[in-house]
Amino acid sequence: DVMIGHDTGCITTLDKNQWISKAQGSNGGAGYELPVMADCQFAALVCGADPYKVVQTHWHASPIENLLEKLGVDWRAKKAEFEAYVESIKNGATPDQLYDPRLRITSGPGFQPVTRQIIPPTPAE
Repeated sequence: DVMIGHDTGCITTLDKNQWISKAQGSNGGAGYELPVMADCQFAALVCGADPYKVVQTHWHASPIENLLEKLGVDWRAKKAEFEAYVESIKNGATPDQLYDPRLRITSGPGFQPVTRQIIPPTPAE
């Protein structure tokens, strides 16, 4: 159902070159369509991370939709949400940040320490 790897070179090669089997007429002309992803992508996916916003499955050339369905992910809804998010960015919205980008700099000229704060979850209604 999926090829999981840890080496970016192998993942890229196996993911991006599946069109060759289709061009050669392999598998009755259908080629081979095996989802290929990194181990950390698969781990994030099965832990419930957004398949587009976090896992970044849209960068892969191999089809991922059947795998998402097998995992119980409504990829059509998630893709529509992601496309709406991208459109909002194009229209000037501030991109979501998974972490405070100021924490990328840890020393040197211009470094200003940032106080880390834990934001409590919103109370259930």
